[in-house]
Amino acid sequence: MRVHELAGGDPAGATVRYLLVRDQPLRIVTTSAGAGALVSETFWPPGMLGVTETADEAGPDLTVVDTTLGPAGIQELLDEAAASGERGTYELTRHYRLPRFDGDTWTVFTLRDVNSDEVAALIRTRRRLTLVRPRSVLGDRWLTRIVRDVATRIAKAEGSLVLHSSAFVHDGGAYLVIGDSGAGKSTTAVALARLLPSSGWMGNDRMHLDRRPEGHRGYRVTACPLPLAVNKGSLDVMGVTDFASWSVRAGFPPPGSDWDRFHGEDKLKLSSQEVNRYLGVRVVPNAPLAGVLLPRVDLMAGYALEPSSPGHAAEVIRRNCFSLDDNLYGEDWLDVPTRRRAEPPSIDAFLEHLAELPVLRCSVGGASDLAKLADGFRDAVRR
Repeated sequence: MRVHELAGGDPAGATVRYLLVRDQPLRIVTTSAGAGALVSETFWPPGMLGVTETADEAGPDLTVVDTTLGPAGIQELLDEAAASGERGTYELTRHYRLPRFDGDTWTVFTLRDVNSDEVAALIRTRRRLTLVRPRSVLGDRWLTRIVRDVATRIAKAEGSLVLHSSAFVHDGGAYLVIGDSGAGKSTTAVALARLLPSSGWMGNDRMHLDRRPEGHRGYRVTACPLPLAVNKGSLDVMGVTDFASWSVRAGFPPPGSDWDRFHGEDKLKLSSQEVNRYLGVRVVPNAPLAGVLLPRVDLMAGYALEPSSPGHAAEVIRRNCFSLDDNLYGEDWLDVPTRRRAEPPSIDAFLEHLAELPVLRCSVGGASDLAKLADGFRDAVRR
């Protein structure tokens, strides 16, 4: 049967590498140089989402195999699975369901990006995930998506508190930039990483917080390496004008998109390596928590920076906590093995700790306001 043939071993000519996700070993097998390069580019620098390269080949908890097949072959696989397995559905990402087929020793999942009709498949067997997908730019992304999903599942199982947040590093400490969608988290975090000395950018959209080891107070922040999604309005606010010369892996939004609007839905997506290369900021995978910034970026807003009231901070943070219901991921369809399980810190305990740290709210309307914010922030956290 085609399912057993594809999932039975490593494909000819594949390259093999080993990753540590926290301390859980993961074996990666791929026939695509592009897919392997994207994994390296995404989990960069080492430590993003707790993922690092290792030379240790002993005892992987999970093997992920990435192989390519023509569209007709993929459809044949899905038809075969449908004919011999029990049909059902699964939640690939939140509120996005696709077909699955369950056999005695395997499950075949249909893979389709929400923005594309290109079809791929994944075969799940015991401690092995086999991607079967077209040889395409979109297809190359599936391996990174699977590794990121595995890493997220392990982090959450081990008790990470997940916040809808960007972050930057200043003087060795991580400052979470927390807010609702459209508040200006990404713009604020990248801008301050560019403007402040001894700073760096951590990542986009969500941060994982873990209690620091015994003997250390507070939390350690680890970045989830989702692409930085920015529109031209954000680049304008940051004073970035040379983007036309950039050669980005994901490409620019197509003609007719609204990416040139300040609040456009179509955005330019940059990997952490591209953020470093094109925006000139150091990227930091993790750092101890040092404070919180609650931003508002609005072209009509005046500049402001002030301490946040505990009530306002609590309201924003509770609304942007993903620990129990991360809206990026659906069910654990990959059945990720985990070695340890722990409950995440409670929001109440986290908010109690924040009372000891700088928690600021700000408003900016343009590049000159961001320069003021950098100076004002530095003065505020120095006190």
